Amino acid sequence: MPLVDLANTKVRVVGCSAVMAVGQLISNAIANPATLAAGLTGSTIALGGVSILAAIAGSMAETMAADVLANRMAEKLAKNPQILDNHDLIKAAGEAIGYILKGVAKSDELIAIAETKQLTYPEQDLNELADKTPEYWQNINIQGADLSRGLQISEEQLTLIFSADAAEFDRVTGLTPEDWATFLQEFARSEEKSFDAAIVDFVAQRLYETFPKAYREVLKQDAANGGEKFAAMLLNLHQIALADLKDLGLQNREILDKLESVATREHICQVMAKLDAMEIGIRDDLAQIRNLLERYIDPTAPGLPIPVKSETIIRDRIKDFTGRKFVFEAINEFLNTKRQGYFVLEAEPGVGKSAIMAACVVSLNRRCITHFNSQPDGIVSAETFLENACTQLIEGFHLKDKYPRIPESAVA
Repeated sequence: MPLVDLANTKVRVVGCSAVMAVGQLISNAIANPATLAAGLTGSTIALGGVSILAAIAGSMAETMAADVLANRMAEKLAKNPQILDNHDLIKAAGEAIGYILKGVAKSDELIAIAETKQLTYPEQDLNELADKTPEYWQNINIQGADLSRGLQISEEQLTLIFSADAAEFDRVTGLTPEDWATFLQEFARSEEKSFDAAIVDFVAQRLYETFPKAYREVLKQDAANGGEKFAAMLLNLHQIALADLKDLGLQNREILDKLESVATREHICQVMAKLDAMEIGIRDDLAQIRNLLERYIDPTAPGLPIPVKSETIIRDRIKDFTGRKFVFEAINEFLNTKRQGYFVLEAEPGVGKSAIMAACVVSLNRRCITHFNSQPDGIVSAETFLENACTQLIEGFHLKDKYPRIPESAVA
């Protein structure tokens, strides 16, 4: 792959990554979990990329179609020098690629391809590439890139990117499979590795299908852990996008207020951490739990805004979770036979009670009030629990107009 093509590939991936991050930030900053607040255009607006873009476009000084607005924003971001030089953005994209390579390396489909063609298993080579991806990606020189080519994001893809519905965003795709295939071949060659064409095609297809989702997962995990790595990057992207919207003539004060309120690292992390995304490649053990409990999930119920600290605990606890199926069968039996009451889980310290509860939250798609005590963080009081529970209910069921702040009596 010629170096200039590699530079163009990097520019397009970084540009698309910026657009994806901005789309999710804007959508989740101005949208409630179920409906967009009434008043943006005089009536309640259903969720979805089209409606959010249409709400913004309809608030411009001159009427602008939603797809025109999205394209103009995408092009402005793609050619912004702050974007192309943003090392954190480039690193986040590289981490997403490495994340996918590690997942693909151990997939049953890849093993089947290798066995069918009597090839050496590529797992070790792909894992080694995955470990080196962020550094390799960072070091690609983009000076020869042709910025006139644009990002080539379709209108349909832009609609999905600017959606606050996680299921919609999960249908976003990245570069073409051919782009990813040539990137993978060049990357492997630079590390003195080579793969059979069938292996390359399979891995490239996975990169094509899952890069946006993996990229968002990288940002979400960072936000859930306090935004130690990428919060400043997201804040910078948000500020650039907001400035562009103002330049284009955004006048609606309510939309501006919502977007401008996302103006600190803490707020950025809250917005990203609240994304109610499906887990990438959910493990078999968690899938079995979901199968047991899914009958109790109301698909129309909102996903509640779990506190950032609780999200951190959940991710930590389910990371190495395995087994315990008998516990979930007992929970399932209780829910199936008892119309009221509560289930008590008792065990010695350190045997996995928090992990079981975290797995329940994930399996219920976060459609439940969630609170974890944390002694090191001082989260141990009944008042803190009540405050967390009330906040989740108020935000999840759109009661901020009625309860702009938690009533004192609620936590007394």
